[in-house]
Amino acid sequence: MLPDLQTAFCAGTVGRDTAAVAALADGGMENGHRFGIYRNNIFQSLTGVLAAAFPTVSKLVGDENFAVLAHRFIAAHPPQRPSLYAYGGNFAAFLAGFAPAVEELPFLPDLAQVEWAVNEAYFEADAEPLVADHLAGLAPETYARLRLHLHPTVRLIGSDWPVWDLWGAEALPDPWPPGEQEGAQRVLVRRPESKVDVVMLTPGDFAFLGALAAGDALGEAAAAGAAAGPDFDLATCLAGHLAGGTFHSGYTIDAS
Repeated sequence: MLPDLQTAFCAGTVGRDTAAVAALADGGMENGHRFGIYRNNIFQSLTGVLAAAFPTVSKLVGDENFAVLAHRFIAAHPPQRPSLYAYGGNFAAFLAGFAPAVEELPFLPDLAQVEWAVNEAYFEADAEPLVADHLAGLAPETYARLRLHLHPTVRLIGSDWPVWDLWGAEALPDPWPPGEQEGAQRVLVRRPESKVDVVMLTPGDFAFLGALAAGDALGEAAAAGAAAGPDFDLATCLAGHLAGGTFHSGYTIDAS
C-alpha cells in the first residue's frame, strides 16, 4: 500500500499526473491547492539543487530561463536516489536535446558537463594520488611499460567551445562567439585533496590522458599525445600531473 501511495504522490506532484491526484483524493487525501503547495515546494527545492550544481549555466541563461529549464528537466527526470548531491547527472544530455537552448547557446551542454564533473569530483571518495617519489628508483627502461591510472576524481571533457573560459563567468565574453580556431578547449577536473581543480589542457595532453584512461601503457599514451600535439613534451606533462595529483597511486608495470 505504502509504495503505491508514494508512487501516486510522486506522479501527482513531480509528474503532474491529474489522474494520480484524483486517485489520491478518492483515497481520502485532499485535492486542489494542497497538491499545488507540495508541487511548488518540490520544484523550487530541486531547482535550487540544480542551480547549485550548475551555477555558471544558471548565470549565463538568467534566473527565469534557468527556472524554465529546471522545471522541464525535473518533470522529465525526477530524482531516483535520496541523495540530492547526485541529482542532475543527466542535465547536460537534457540540454543537448532541448533545441531552444542549444540553438541560442550551443555551448550549454558542454559547460554543464564541466560543472557536473566539478560536482562529482567534490563528492567522490578520497584516494591517494601518485607522486614522483612513488616512481623513484624505477629503471628507465620500465617507463614505457608503466600503466598509470587516473585518480578517481578525474574527469576529462573535450569541447568545440571555450568551456574553460566560460566556467565561472558572470556573462558571455565580448565579442561572442569566438572564431573556430579559438573556440575549442579541453578540460581536466580533479580533486586529489580537498580542492577541486579545473585545468585547461593542450590537445596533446588531452590525448595523452585519454589514452591512459583507455588502458594504454605510458609509451603508447606518449605517442598518442605527440600525434595530437606537436608541442607535447612527455617529461613536462608527466611532472605537471604528478605534482597536481592526476594519477592514482596504484600503478602497474607490464612484463617485458
